[in-house]
Amino acid sequence: MGEMWSADLPGDVELAYTGNWVPSLRSQSFFRELDLTGVSDEILREVGELSWLTVLKVQGEFSDAGAEALRGLRGLTDLALDSPCLRGEFALPESDLRVVSLMGEGLTDKSFRTLGLHPELKVARLSAGEATGTGLGWLPPGLRVLYLRLPRLAPETLDVLSQLPYLSTLTFAGTVPTLRLASRLARYAGQLTRVDFLGVEQPPPEILSTFAEAGIKVNAAVPI
Repeated sequence: MGEMWSADLPGDVELAYTGNWVPSLRSQSFFRELDLTGVSDEILREVGELSWLTVLKVQGEFSDAGAEALRGLRGLTDLALDSPCLRGEFALPESDLRVVSLMGEGLTDKSFRTLGLHPELKVARLSAGEATGTGLGWLPPGLRVLYLRLPRLAPETLDVLSQLPYLSTLTFAGTVPTLRLASRLARYAGQLTRVDFLGVEQPPPEILSTFAEAGIKVNAAVPI
């Protein structure tokens, strides 16, 4: 018997599959969304055959090879990839992606380079254990919402956000709000209207003041 895993589909329907499950889904094109856990490269190769998907969220221990197998999903608008085995040596599907989430401890700044090939991208969620922020220059100019969990983030790399004229919401996870960071973000007051620091109860008064003077709201008291 093959490996068992589950898929959460629209309508609060949960399906479980063992072994060769793709044939049972190929005729079910009315299911446009898949949310999978416990995913492997083998499973992603089969998912890559479901050309009707518009939303795909996968979590597991799959590699760049598995992510590359999704290139043919040209109808995707929302894609989330979460794996500790990802290294970023893959290209995103050739589709009009609006939302992309890349998460992995092994991801570096180079992992973000294909994002610029998707001008319709509006929301990006980036969690990369090895990235410092230099890859943010690849973000497309139409981006409106950005989530960053970059443990090695260098504040000076955020200057590139001036190239994102529509960016309104910026969320940090695992980043301590410092005056240096706040001062740099305040330079973009014309575009940023909200900055969140997840897991931080209350930034120091001087930091809150810096944001307030720039017209930026801060919602820090949000659990991780």
